[in-house]
Amino acid sequence: MIEHQVTLDESAYSADAIQRAAYRFSDRLALDLKRVNGEFVCTLLINDELRDGADEIAADFRTEVLDQVLRERIRSETEDVRNLILALAFSNTGLTEASE
Repeated sequence: MIEHQVTLDESAYSADAIQRAAYRFSDRLALDLKRVNGEFVCTLLINDELRDGADEIAADFRTEVLDQVLRERIRSETEDVRNLILALAFSNTGLTEASE
């Protein structure tokens, strides 16, 4: 395994976003995640057969983490609307009515 370190500021990235990104890359790497002095230190353990592309994989991982942060933000910002839509959808199914 090839080790490659990526450091991310804790104020801009969440552990959840980093873990989701690592899951997307699980066919290429494993992740060791530590929180140190307000930063996440991500040690990427990249498969040996991908040695030549290790830097590119690390860069792609950073991009995926950012994507996950944005997805997280969108989930949070649209939660009320999603819940309203789901409530309306289920209110028309009859599932909430008491059976006679």
